[in-house]
Formats: sequence, C-alpha cells, structure tokens
Amino acid sequence: MCGEQDWSEHRWSELAEVVRECFRRAGNARTYASPPLEQRLTRDTLRRVVRLVHDNIDSKLTWDDIADAIGMDRYAFGRRFKLTTGITPHQYVIRCRIRKAKKFLSHGRLSLADIALEIGCSCQSHFTTLFRDHVGTTPGAFRRRAADRSRTNTPALVREGV
Repeated sequence: MCGEQDWSEHRWSELAEVVRECFRRAGNARTYASPPLEQRLTRDTLRRVVRLVHDNIDSKLTWDDIADAIGMDRYAFGRRFKLTTGITPHQYVIRCRIRKAKKFLSHGRLSLADIALEIGCSCQSHFTTLFRDHVGTTPGAFRRRAADRSRTNTPALVREGV
C-alpha cells in the first residue's frame, strides 16, 4: 500500500501529465518526456500559481508578479512552469482570460467593454484583438452564436412563453 506522500506525488505527476496531454491534443505543445521532478514546480507551488492567476485575472499579471508572489526567480519560475504544464505562464494567463470571456459572452449580460475590464484587458479593442487571435472569431460573433445555440436548445414552448 502506498503511503500518503507517495499517493500525493503520484497524483501530482498524473495531474501534470493530464495538463500536458490536453495542450498536446490542442496542438499547442510539443510532445516530450516528463522532466525530472526537481525541474518542475511542486504541486503546492502550481496550486498557488493557479489560485493567484484566477484571483487576479482582472489585473495585469506579469511573470515578475507571479514569481515574486511564490518567492521564485522569474526565469526559474517561467522555465519550471513550462516544464510542468507544457505552456508558458503568459499562455496560461491568456487561456484563463479567454475561458472567462467565453463564459461572460455565453451569458450575454455584460457589454464587451465590461468583459474586457473583467478579464484584465485595458480596453475593448485589445480584448477583441486578443479574442480573435485565440478563438478565430470576434467576441460579438461568438456571443451571437452562443445566443443562437441557446435559442435552438430551448424547447419551443418555453421560447413562446407557454
């Protein structure tokens, strides 16, 4: 039977491999062997980074800010983050912002300018450019398609107010 520490380390390695595989399947990360444990971020450090990014997604996050928050040199942090996840910290922050923007756009309640501010973009124009570069369409077009899908998935009686 594995001890608690062994189980935790096993789960950590498994989690890191799942994250890398997701990025590989998305076509955005190269296939490579898992780096040695001493070259990767620890499970706790990665959790702190993820929490920090999610808690501060609406502000300008730099490598320096994240590295300082976890008490690590920015270059060591960037290298270890990429070895652990398969993407750079900047790519991770952008993906988190895009994912949050998609949720806001799907619900259709906020203006594009408000969404831009909620995800840490300085203006709507920057948000639109970032979104189009990563999703392949504009935020407005994405919102319209999400609304169309929502209407077609709603039963006719509900749409007609019955």
